[in-house]
Amino acid sequence: MKRTLISLKKIYSTYLLTTIICLPVSFSSNASEPSATLKVTPKNCVALHKGQKCYLEVTFDWQAKQNDYCLVNSTRSQVMKCWSNKSTGQYSFDFQSTQSNDFSLQVQDSNTNVANAQIVVAWVYKSKKRSKSSWRLF
Repeated sequence: MKRTLISLKKIYSTYLLTTIICLPVSFSSNASEPSATLKVTPKNCVALHKGQKCYLEVTFDWQAKQNDYCLVNSTRSQVMKCWSNKSTGQYSFDFQSTQSNDFSLQVQDSNTNVANAQIVVAWVYKSKKRSKSSWRLF
């Protein structure tokens, strides 16, 4: 019994040591890093009732390799702003919509998306009306 316990301790300590030695090994590659970023703040817009317009002042910040870029509202197929020969940019505007909108940073004069962002529209109340299935006593 004592011998089995010592043997189990050796096996466990060997396993633990092997796990600790192998765990910190990680490989990093520049290929996994995105070539461009597009951030929007704030990301969520909240209206009181479903179907109402949501109003919000948003700011877009982007970084990419130096080139000509345009910020595009992909939901509405609308160009918001363009920059020439830039690697960073910022754009603020008053967002107004009843639905979520997708935005993309595109290389100017092409439809190549290099980064994407979304403004999500949500509601506090899904409906203005009371449900018809509610019971009334009086």
